[in-house]
Amino acid sequence: MPDYIKMMMENTDAFSRKDINLLGSHLADDYASFRMEGGEAIKRTNNRDETLAVLQKMFDAVPLKGSQLERIMIVGDHVVAVEKDTFDTPAGEKTTTTLGVYHMQDGKMWRAYSFPIQEES
Repeated sequence: MPDYIKMMMENTDAFSRKDINLLGSHLADDYASFRMEGGEAIKRTNNRDETLAVLQKMFDAVPLKGSQLERIMIVGDHVVAVEKDTFDTPAGEKTTTTLGVYHMQDGKMWRAYSFPIQEES
């Protein structure tokens, strides 16, 4: 089985550094991401290239200070992670905590489900 903990740690570091190439290397070609809202999965991206374009736009527009992997658990082909992202905003520093559930396939991230937990100021 691939080392998904190592992959998640690399991904978190790459996100903090805005390293699109490393992030892309962890995604399957048909990767898709979803945001969970009100018990429904809302599709955000349809494939790796679209996901990387969305990430690049976010990195260009949002003053990301860093990302942390708080907790991680492997359950079969799924990775469950508590992630914290910190941003500079006009109102000051803001941190968001998200529960991510990643379905892995062939050693890559295939599907991602994001469950927002909380925002802190």
